[in-house]
Amino acid sequence: MSNDSEKWRWVDEDPIEKLLHPSTSEAASAPPAQSPAEGLAAAGRAHFEQLRFEEAAGSFAAAVAAEPDHPTAHFDLAVCLEKLEQWKAAAFSFRRALEINPDHEQAIIGLGACLLHLNGAEEALACFEKCLESGGGPTALMGKAVALQQLSRYEEADPIYRQLLEADPGAAEPLANLIALSVARQDTAAVEEYSRRLLRVHPRSKAALQGLAMLAIRNDDQGAAIEYCTRLVEIDPDTFEGWFNLRFAQQRMTTAPRPARSIA
Repeated sequence: MSNDSEKWRWVDEDPIEKLLHPSTSEAASAPPAQSPAEGLAAAGRAHFEQLRFEEAAGSFAAAVAAEPDHPTAHFDLAVCLEKLEQWKAAAFSFRRALEINPDHEQAIIGLGACLLHLNGAEEALACFEKCLESGGGPTALMGKAVALQQLSRYEEADPIYRQLLEADPGAAEPLANLIALSVARQDTAAVEEYSRRLLRVHPRSKAALQGLAMLAIRNDDQGAAIEYCTRLVEIDPDTFEGWFNLRFAQQRMTTAPRPARSIA
């Protein structure tokens, strides 16, 4: 199961580990009774599949209380807490999962993601690099780039984002992060390049519209700024930045001096 597309997450599809159910036949014997913890974990998985994350977290927490060393419940609980954006609690559960299985790649990535939300970029970077040392894929590579960007190590983050774009030229997350990185470096040419590239593949991208609106205002092109900001507030009516810049551009256009008329 993946998280919302607007925000980059660190958990691959279907993160909850499911039980393997052996095939049955009319002659098969009855399956062994589940332990209380396993029954609670199964209930948690059922809630998770229905996107009832609070109920799922409650079931997994009860499973952990019943069996502190349950092989999957800590990880499953952490994923639910991450879905609920309870980053500190999720990080704690990912750590517990790693105490049980230190090589659990998704737990390492999940911990790294939580640490980024908790201003722990240095430790997050170590998590993603550990995954990459053992052959981690693009999720770990993206995490490393984000951690480097948070640490203002732009020269190291930039080529990683470019590498990810070579594999997937239309990927929204690397493009959006390259826009932010280019803004931080005050590279207006790169801001325009990545914003237009992102807008071509994702016409409703807020990051792209924000980048182009900023450039339009900077270049005193109030007409373009109004166009981009209008599209932005249509997509996200609650964006303060979009409304502020829209009104600013409208005011600038209204008060801009008009060219003097020539007298025949």
